[in-house]
Amino acid sequence: MLDDKRIKEIRRLMLERTILFNKLFEREVYQKISRTSLEELEKLSKQQPLAIMIIGTAGEIIPSYLGLCMNLDRSSLSRMIDSLEKKDIVGRRTDPEDRRKVLISLTEKGKRYYEVMNEKMREVDAFLMGHLEEQEIKDYEECLKTEVRIMRKIDFVKGAGDRS
Repeated sequence: MLDDKRIKEIRRLMLERTILFNKLFEREVYQKISRTSLEELEKLSKQQPLAIMIIGTAGEIIPSYLGLCMNLDRSSLSRMIDSLEKKDIVGRRTDPEDRRKVLISLTEKGKRYYEVMNEKMREVDAFLMGHLEEQEIKDYEECLKTEVRIMRKIDFVKGAGDRS
């Protein structure tokens, strides 16, 4: 079992990782996107570019999964999707395999936004990773894989516990 000192250190590291990620990555990406002059791209709220990136990466997504990815409650998520739909960035359609589900995808305008944001993210990635040696990049990638593997294990165990 973990002692209090070790738990405190793990929490501190997790917090520091989150802070540094937000500082180094999210802020840089958001600043680059907000300086872009594509139509109304600069009029997006701070969360909308992330939603566009998630939807663009997935192709189509159900709202509940988008909410999980963004840590948004149903009402906030619904307002954001409504706003993106009014801006003609996303569209909704009924899932042909399960008519109870709604699928969200990018419109042509949304796809243009996604491509611009993807390019800005590549610039930020190149800038940030440009400060690292090849071995450091490999180490970071392995660290991320390990973190995801551990989080999946915890999620699986937690999910199994929820069902019992």
